[in-house]
Amino acid sequence: MKSKIASHLNLQFNPVVLLRSDERPHEAIQLKEGKYCCVMSMFAQVTAHGKTAVFDRKTYGCPGAVAGLGMGTAYPTAMGGADMFEAFFSKGKEAAKDPVAYQNIIDNAPAHMRSKLTIGERFHCTPEKARKWFSEDLPVYDFSNEYRIMKPLSEVEECELPDSVAFVVNPLQLSALITLAGSVREGLMDIMAPQGAACQMIGAYVFQQAERDRPKPVLGMTDLAARKHVRTTIPEEYLTFAMPWNLFLQLEEEAVDGIFVSPLWLDLQK
Repeated sequence: MKSKIASHLNLQFNPVVLLRSDERPHEAIQLKEGKYCCVMSMFAQVTAHGKTAVFDRKTYGCPGAVAGLGMGTAYPTAMGGADMFEAFFSKGKEAAKDPVAYQNIIDNAPAHMRSKLTIGERFHCTPEKARKWFSEDLPVYDFSNEYRIMKPLSEVEECELPDSVAFVVNPLQLSALITLAGSVREGLMDIMAPQGAACQMIGAYVFQQAERDRPKPVLGMTDLAARKHVRTTIPEEYLTFAMPWNLFLQLEEEAVDGIFVSPLWLDLQK
């Protein structure tokens, strides 16, 4: 599919769609079974190099991506379960309910993970808040399809119906997208900028918005952990701006004679 929005934005990176399928695409890149990896490193290959990436329930990369890609949730069972994650997402060992058990997880973790597990990611101020986030606040979907596919928007076929479209944008391009989205909505335009993993910001949170009468775009790549994994491919000034397919089609229509033909936008392109 050729996108009017992408053409007007003069993007450096491919817009990426996330879709479900029961058929594995040919020549797609895929993680090895059981390999721990941030799936946003795969996203970076899609957006920067036009690759197609595929994931399933054995090749999802990390526990956060299980929820991010719509395959349920792994937080209650992976890596020691909910008690471990509430400590890890907050203050690490000092927040652990069972410091001895938590230390055992640290001791058996890969060397590069031990310091982060000990100190904690500190994305939440308390373990209670962390647990509430992954057990109540985070939208969880468990779609039955076998595969989750990331590929460039330009390669979407007429028979396909993506769940999410994610643009990778600099501040000027982001300004244009926020203006475009605001131009089709009554009242003030709300942009969702949630706490969570970067894959959840192009997946789970977008799935949630797709169910709403007034879906919001989701601002993402504000996950510091993901930033570490993509920084050699996606510069730090870039963010993701993701939306459900139905909202994308609405904005595509307005892109014909909306903000992109305004003298303001055209002057900024000179």
